[in-house]
Amino acid sequence: MEIFDMGKYDLFVWGSIGIFVVALLVDFIGASNNHRKIKKQIKAQNRKTDVRRKQA
Repeated sequence: MEIFDMGKYDLFVWGSIGIFVVALLVDFIGASNNHRKIKKQIKAQNRKTDVRRKQA
């Protein structure tokens, strides 16, 4: 297939694509972890608020 033939630049092109894909994965995993952490913090904050309302 001609689309995959990069001539003498194939190592540079495919290496760049590989690094880009790895960077996307790292970014996605980091965002997922942050989302999960923030969700836990919000739930904990809501529980504290509910307890305070019940005590009042």
